[in-house]
Amino acid sequence: MGEKPPNWVRGTEVALGIFSILVILIVVLNPSFGTATIVSLLAFAVILNSFRIVSSGGALLPAMLRGLSVGLGLLTAIIVAIVILSPRVGVATLTLVFAIGLAIQGAARLAHTAHVGHPRWLRVSALTTGAVTLALAGIIALLPSLTMVSLVALLSLALVVNGIDSVIAGLRPSTGKQLTLVKLVVFALAYGFVNINWIDLYYNQVPAYHVWLILTYMAPFGVLLVFQGFKDWQLAFSLGLLVSLVNDLGYYFSGDLFFGFHVQLIPWLAGQLGFEGWKLLFIFQGGLFTIPVSSYLMGASIYGRITVVVLVLYHWWKRPASLPG
Repeated sequence: MGEKPPNWVRGTEVALGIFSILVILIVVLNPSFGTATIVSLLAFAVILNSFRIVSSGGALLPAMLRGLSVGLGLLTAIIVAIVILSPRVGVATLTLVFAIGLAIQGAARLAHTAHVGHPRWLRVSALTTGAVTLALAGIIALLPSLTMVSLVALLSLALVVNGIDSVIAGLRPSTGKQLTLVKLVVFALAYGFVNINWIDLYYNQVPAYHVWLILTYMAPFGVLLVFQGFKDWQLAFSLGLLVSLVNDLGYYFSGDLFFGFHVQLIPWLAGQLGFEGWKLLFIFQGGLFTIPVSSYLMGASIYGRITVVVLVLYHWWKRPASLPG
């Protein structure tokens, strides 16, 4: 799986990835922010990713690629800093600056694919992230008529992809089994955010809907039980719970980003997290029975599921004895 980098490098990658994702969440949760504030926050997230490029490139790449990666990271930070210092520039200029910044970061991430000292999974991750970042930069550059909303959506997507890549690279799974667990978690996140949320947004009127929704959460991970036996039921169950969390905490994020919804995310999220007290959020449709779900009940459910998922996945990360790999 390759030699692990120093702990400070891994910690930096995880921290910068998380901070970058948090900044994007702040932007998405606050559509009422002025253009100058949104631009500054996005520029800050791009600079965080530039710092990641500098730290990981300087510590992990061989000498031939180290200077290229560090130089590209610094160049991006300088270019994007111009945006922070000049927040009143026009959308066309913003589009060009951010496209250049993303293109440079994509190229810097691709540099890691040439380092044979990296494990294969990390080179594939770098290739995928770099290619996606370059593709989004190309879309931004080739569509000068982009509105501010479209620009923010594309930048947010690129930065979230880079943030997730940074967190995974920092965690640095050291065995095939840990890598398998990372793949399962990434699949659960993508499956919940796109597939499940699409179903929940548009097809939620069938009889016993919520029973079928729960079965849909768990369905893909039944494969684990088929091939590994019921000894791994805790892992399959926790991955299904992770999908349910992505659904309950992300379906309007997904709706706003992909499906044209325009929901005020902060009030909705406050209800989901239990801050609306006994306010009725929805009726659980169980076919033969129904359950009124208040904000308190929903919040308690979410916090309980988070606790179970974290504990079970941590256990499997430390002792993934029966996972294939």
